[in-house]
This record gives sequence, structure tokens and C-alpha cells, in this order.
Amino acid sequence: MWNKFVIFCFYVFFRLWARLFPARPVDLSKLRLERILVFSAAGIGDTLTDSVAIGALKESHPLADIKVVTHARRAMLVEHNPCAGSVVRYRKSLVHFFWLVKKLRDFHPDAIVMLRGNDPDLWPMAYLVNRNAIVSCPVMTRFKFLISHPVEVPDWDRTHGVEQTLQIVRPLGAETENKKLIYAVKEWEANAVFEKVKKMGLDLRQAVVFQLGGGWRSTWRDWPSAYYAELGNLLLQNFDVGLVLTGGPEHEEKARFVIDALPQRPVVSMIGRMSLTEVAAVLTWCPILVSTDTGVMHIGFAVCRSVLALIHCNNPASRVGPYGYGDQHLMAQVEPPSGEPASTSVSMSLLTPATVWPKLQELCERNGLVKR
Repeated sequence: MWNKFVIFCFYVFFRLWARLFPARPVDLSKLRLERILVFSAAGIGDTLTDSVAIGALKESHPLADIKVVTHARRAMLVEHNPCAGSVVRYRKSLVHFFWLVKKLRDFHPDAIVMLRGNDPDLWPMAYLVNRNAIVSCPVMTRFKFLISHPVEVPDWDRTHGVEQTLQIVRPLGAETENKKLIYAVKEWEANAVFEKVKKMGLDLRQAVVFQLGGGWRSTWRDWPSAYYAELGNLLLQNFDVGLVLTGGPEHEEKARFVIDALPQRPVVSMIGRMSLTEVAAVLTWCPILVSTDTGVMHIGFAVCRSVLALIHCNNPASRVGPYGYGDQHLMAQVEPPSGEPASTSVSMSLLTPATVWPKLQELCERNGLVKR
């Protein structure tokens, strides 16, 4: 309801307001960038993808104060990015909207970079803070008329997420050779979670993580429970490792199925028992993560030694898979039957454990896990 209200009211109001008070675009090449305001307010995966562009801004403008606006529920992702100077938490509220506009105006940003903004009120917010220096790609929003410096990205939908936002920051002279996602786990976080799992009888250094699914909105990306159980059986039969199950509360039934299918095996379920910050810390210890296209998969790219990504063809690896890592991470992508287009109707069940197992076996051997 909030989005519908905002889209209708804000669109009408700011369409008129922008005509009455049009932007006077500044010359970005002549800006002395001392304060940069970045909006990175999307899902977990997209927010982590934006971390590369934030890193490029800091690398190219090391003395600049970079303030990042992000969703309150995902603020921990930006707070673990050492390239972000400070984090402003965004919440959906009309009162909070005006409070945040005041707070950001007091920052006096020389430039505003809208990397991603899923909520429509973020674009008017940026306009009210500094309408003369907003850099973004217009394909992302209906409020494209508020962007003073539009950056056209050809083939946006076929461009990897890392390159999408790197192209947005290039007009500000931001470049980087490092295309890896940025998430820095704190030492105390890693030590605390190691001890927590150790008390449950498992050494994370000799364990593989199965992320059992993503959010409820994109269940077409999920892999069947029986397939996780079959893959887990192959893993535990062939290698002397433990298995850690992660996911949200909605995956409890899936976890029970996997555990029941693997009796007498070293399997620990952390479903509902760990925050996202703790899951990230777990992945710094475990050599391998197996995950579908989820936020945890992207965290794994940043902090885990090896990720086996199970990708759906509707959101292919060329857009969301590992990028800039060489062969550190591997992926297995489901493809539509011959003659059918890629769409959400293609079942992940077409990606069988028999197809996935050789890749997991390769990662186990590469990471020196002991064979049985």
C-alpha cells in the first residue's frame, strides 16, 4: 500500500515540482568531491553487488566522506563495508521521509549516486537533497525525470550487476580493478560463531554449508528438499565433513526433511538460530557453501573460500553469478527444455544432484577435505 500511495502522490507532485524548479546539472568533471551520498537500497544480493561501486568511489576519491543510505533491515551489509564512511538507515514512513531529507541536506553532498532504489520515494528524496548532481541509470525508475545526470547502460538486463553500478559511478571518475564483493567479517564475530557451533559438536573448518533457499517471493529459484538430501548423502558418504543447514524460518520443514533423510550423520541445523551477520561469520570458517540464488550466496562470494551456486536460467549466472573471482567459485545453472524460453516456469528440479555432485566433489578436493 505504501508503494502504491507513494508512486501516485509523489509522481504527480514531483513531476510538477521538477517543471517549476528544474535541475541545473553541475559539471561533474569540475566537482571537488568531498562528500558523496550513495543510495543502495535494494535486496541483499543487489546491496552486496553495489559494494563494488562503493569501493570504486573510495578507491578513486580516498579523502571523500561517503555516506550510504540503505534499508534498515539490511544496514549490516553496508556496515561491514570499510569503504562506506557512515550508514543512514532508511525506513518506509512519511514522517521518516521528511526527517531523512533534513538529515541528508545537512550533509551537503557534492554529488548523489543512486545505485539502486527499490522504493519510489528514494528518488524524490535525492532530488530534495541536491537536485543538481544526481547520477543514476534511468532504466531503474519511473522518476527518471529527477535524474540530473542520467547514465545510459546498454543491455541493462543482460549486464552483470557489478558492471551495472560500476558504469553508474564512472562519470564521477570512479574506477577499480577489484570486482569482488565487499563484506568484511569482524574477528570477534568469527570467533563467537565458531565457539557457538563448536558447542554443538561441529568444527566449522571441516564443514559444508547448505543454504536451503531464499525468500518467499522467489521460490522458483529454490532447489527441492529431496535433492539437498541426496546431495548431502553423497557428500557425507565420500568426505569426512559435517553439514550445516542455513536458511530462514520458512525453511524449517525443509531442514527437517534433510535431517530425517540423513540419520546418524553429522548434520546441524541453524535455521532460525542465527542472524545474517552470524551466517556470514560461519562462511568465513567453512570451506564450501552450496546455495541457490539468495542473499547468502552473494555473502558467500565475498567471504567463503568456495561457493557452488545453483542458478535459475530466468536470472542467469551472467547477471548474478560470481564475477571477478576466476574459478574460485563454481556454478550449475538449470536450463529450459529444448524450444522453451527461460522463465520462472522452468523447474529447478531439472538441475539434478547427479549434475551438481561432480562440481561439489571438485570443490571438496580443491579445498583439501579428507575423503572417507
